[in-house]
Amino acid sequence: MSDALHIHYRFDLPDGSTKHLDLAFTAADFRLLNATPAEPPFWTELKFSQCANCPLNADEFPHCPAALQMAPAVESLKALVSFDKVGVTVTQAERIVHAETTAQQAMSSVIGLIMATSGCPWTDRLRPMARFHLPFATEAETVYRTVCMFLLARELTGAGGTEGFALLKDLYDSLHVVNRDMSRRLGAATRTDPARNAMALLDSYTTLLPAALESSLEELKPLFDAWRSHVTPSI
Repeated sequence: MSDALHIHYRFDLPDGSTKHLDLAFTAADFRLLNATPAEPPFWTELKFSQCANCPLNADEFPHCPAALQMAPAVESLKALVSFDKVGVTVTQAERIVHAETTAQQAMSSVIGLIMATSGCPWTDRLRPMARFHLPFATEAETVYRTVCMFLLARELTGAGGTEGFALLKDLYDSLHVVNRDMSRRLGAATRTDPARNAMALLDSYTTLLPAALESSLEELKPLFDAWRSHVTPSI
């Protein structure tokens, strides 16, 4: 995996110990390369709390792709408590980001990245955003990045046609179902709650974005005033 792209998470835990998660991705299309468990836990089986809108069948996919990739991270961090304060350092080729945050917020960042690159048919649509991963993004940043991703997808593939943001809103309705049912899986995966609460944080964005889309875009309009003029500025 010498030509792989890597994102490394370091967790500095309250007891003074550290945990490390190194995620490797294909350079061309940013699909997760990490090895999955040799003996996957029961909660990764596709039919276990399978998402209501999952298009996969167990004959071809005995395990949920997202759960299978998520299992090592959940196992590694299962001793955390949601509101534990942790230091998180995210190392990417382009930058290093550090945050002092809660365990659930840190796990939310990891889980979102894994889900988008795991091969889940629904979350795979978020892979372009994962390629330009922004740890601990704010709500405003998430709305902006999501809309930009959608408009670029429409430009490159024709997705959504002339229907405005209808396709994007439909996608986030589907992602809400995925997050809800994945949370049930994670409830069986560990007795502690940070993983499930991390999913709840992710899901808050799936419900936020469709509702906030119009108002958020209206608030962003002043930033684009210069684009209203077709006059080339003199230098």
